[in-house]
Amino acid sequence: MRTNSHVPSFADLCERPLKTTRTAIFLKRMNSLLDLSFTETLHESLHASEVGRAPYCTKLLFKILLLQQWYGLSDCEAEEQIYERQSFQEFLGLGKEDPIPDESTIGKFRNKLEVRMTDITFFEEVARHLSSHGITWKSGASVDATIIETPKGRKRKDGTSTRDIEASFTQKNSRSYHGYKHTTKTSTDGKYIKDTFTSTAKDHDSIHLNKVTDGTENVLFVDSGYANKELKKQFREEGRFFGVINRAYRNTPLSYSQKKTNHKRSSVRCRVEHPYGEIKIRMHFKARYRGLRKNSWHFRMTAAAYNLKRFVGELFPAQKQALVWRA
Repeated sequence: MRTNSHVPSFADLCERPLKTTRTAIFLKRMNSLLDLSFTETLHESLHASEVGRAPYCTKLLFKILLLQQWYGLSDCEAEEQIYERQSFQEFLGLGKEDPIPDESTIGKFRNKLEVRMTDITFFEEVARHLSSHGITWKSGASVDATIIETPKGRKRKDGTSTRDIEASFTQKNSRSYHGYKHTTKTSTDGKYIKDTFTSTAKDHDSIHLNKVTDGTENVLFVDSGYANKELKKQFREEGRFFGVINRAYRNTPLSYSQKKTNHKRSSVRCRVEHPYGEIKIRMHFKARYRGLRKNSWHFRMTAAAYNLKRFVGELFPAQKQALVWRA
């Protein structure tokens, strides 16, 4: 039986051979591609006064926010992971004696960025950065919405509730949800997120379609929840294609041709679900904050971080990111 009780030997004094993980490889490649030059101007606006203790570098704190989006970390978890993971320290450019921001510093920095609408600025910066590397945004697009649940809260003894008042209830497939709804527009291949909009959960999907579309989409794929005869007629008059999934109504089932059309359109429309799968499952996204503005900021930042992650994946396929021994 193997135990950890043994007499220390000479081998115990030697450094254990390290293995370069996929996380370390990803962060190293991201560091070589990431352009955060806009944080210099942001730093000057955040710290205009020279009085008081020297602040942390804005670029460092912004990188911590990116780590939170990629790995679904809270402020407390981010602080602990930075202390324990060498790959995180190397990505942030921290030496062994450099101070590490605590969770309060990270939270205060995020709150300042929320007020300054930095999520929109960063999302646009990422789009510009991808365009400079040859990523073209085609005129075709797909739109869909997803629900992110938040706690329903509990009643206090004084009659008040801890529920987030800006979140709301909705039903889908005979199940009740409480939270927010995120509408996204992606390219037809489902690789990159072009735009996003956050609303309360009770809003119908179709009323926010114009929040993520600008009328330049020659082809637009949506599910049956966006069915609208007037909109379909408008697209036809403008010479554009509105690829909506046909919906069956009571006493009016779908015909064979409509089912065949739905199958063709679904094979394209389904790709809009791929970013949701990456963000929810592998990036561990969930509603961490209270209020519409904070949740909108959080999802847009996560969408921008997803685009960067997808870009690295396009340049370096997953097969090339296997674990390797470090010499």
